[in-house]
Amino acid sequence: MKRSLLPLFLLLGLGAALAQGAGGLWTRTCAVCHGEKAQGDRSYPGLQGVAPFFATPEGRRYLVLVVLYGKKGEAGLMPGFAQLKDEELAALLNHLKALLQAKGDPFTPEEIRQGRGLNLTPDAVKRPGKP
Repeated sequence: MKRSLLPLFLLLGLGAALAQGAGGLWTRTCAVCHGEKAQGDRSYPGLQGVAPFFATPEGRRYLVLVVLYGKKGEAGLMPGFAQLKDEELAALLNHLKALLQAKGDPFTPEEIRQGRGLNLTPDAVKRPGKP
């Protein structure tokens, strides 16, 4: 009997981890500064202005580089999150896309992978012109 319950417990644990998903990752890594709905918090900016970037190749590349290497801006320094897996960063960007109701294809782990290995500093990550 005990043996037959093990797969059920494993499945329940996996389900809980999947349920937390990108929303939980957003809460732990991004919401502290950018807010639960990307509206901004304290002196940190909201992210509504980046919604058009999800629909252009230059904008998508910029968003990938920001999450990997960080960005220096008016509010200070946003850290990069290169320690996260490609799948996690793609999920974070897709969560932000959903929050902003932005147009564009979902991000893939391959898009994140293509931005790795550039060893950029936050100063080198430049926002593209308005799409």
